[in-house]
Amino acid sequence: MEKVIHVIGIFLGLLILNEVFRRSKWLSLIVFVGIAGILTFTIWPTAADHPDATINTWFHTAKLYSAIAGVLIFIVIRYTKWGENKNLLIFPALILAVNILEAVARDFELGGQNGGIWHYLNGVAGLLSIVTISGWVGINVTKDNIKDMIWPDMLVFWIIAYDIWNFAYIYFCVPQHTFYNVAVLFSCTVPALFIKKGTWLQARAITLSAWMMYLFTFNYYVDNPNTYIMPSNNETMMLVVGLISFGANAAFAWIHFSKMIKEKRFGFGQEIHVN
Repeated sequence: MEKVIHVIGIFLGLLILNEVFRRSKWLSLIVFVGIAGILTFTIWPTAADHPDATINTWFHTAKLYSAIAGVLIFIVIRYTKWGENKNLLIFPALILAVNILEAVARDFELGGQNGGIWHYLNGVAGLLSIVTISGWVGINVTKDNIKDMIWPDMLVFWIIAYDIWNFAYIYFCVPQHTFYNVAVLFSCTVPALFIKKGTWLQARAITLSAWMMYLFTFNYYVDNPNTYIMPSNNETMMLVVGLISFGANAAFAWIHFSKMIKEKRFGFGQEIHVN
């Protein structure tokens, strides 16, 4: 029961933190620059110094700092005039693509080390997710006090396909975090669908950064086998999940490129799905 409560607590905590950080530039800077900077030189260097640690890989360190970089870049876009420069709007897309590519590289790496076609299926799914990123020239900032970063061309179907891919990645590569990751994914998808549409990437950066900071700071607890829910290590199940991930992203890629070709929307960063 404690394990289930922990997962629910992560979801609710991240959901609340997203609402707090999207409303406060200064609190975001205090946490993601000030506190993160202090932890970088104090707790995080030795966070993986215990036998149960799962974060002693290049991937986790890269994910921690690339997610935080995303938050900071989005703050610049939201709160400065740089956000009005259409040429700089490629950075949200670039941060997203790099974030996905990190996981794709790890999937292929573990596929080569341990075997398992599911790693390659999911790696290709991740690449499809990258090449179907579009419409960043349409990114805009709301005129209200919150100043949300909105990406109109990012469809719900793309988000769902991404969530399936990311779930599969964690299940295959860091199975100890599978159910943690469900909470993390829901914490950014729920607000993007039901609180403020178009804010998925902003919410993803905030919640992923907060999760990674929690993971590194309290790793002795988070990675304790008595704390997490371990999924079944069943190869048939992993193959099914890999096929679903590939299928979902391939289906969206078909829709995406079909519309691009039909409507001749070939411009770099051009909106494909928004009229």
